[in-house]
Amino acid sequence: MSINPILESSFYHDGRGPEPQNVIWKTSGVIPEGFEYFNPDDDYVEPQIKHIKLIGVQAYAMATDEVHGNIVATGESNAAINEIVDSAWLKSFSPIHLSKCKHFQIMFYDEIYDIICEDIISGLGKIYT
Repeated sequence: MSINPILESSFYHDGRGPEPQNVIWKTSGVIPEGFEYFNPDDDYVEPQIKHIKLIGVQAYAMATDEVHGNIVATGESNAAINEIVDSAWLKSFSPIHLSKCKHFQIMFYDEIYDIICEDIISGLGKIYT
């Protein structure tokens, strides 16, 4: 398995990932649309909330960092989001709706999300202001 770090300058770890503040759900409340967070070194006197938005989510799983068993974020990179290239998990799904999708692993402070989606974009502020 190989990994491709993404968004390393805007979503990074220092051994533990960014601190999640909110999970934003689609209208149905079942599919995550994005996350609002603080990076590990943000100024907590007047922190600037940031967000990542998930594009075209098809599947996701969450586990705590204590039980995940396959956290790919390493000391080689400070990226807390990695694309899992040649993902066995992605290949285990029916490919009919997945031609544009990739498997991403997102590391937060105490949670690891594995997400199959088209893309992840980052921004400043809340997702919807």
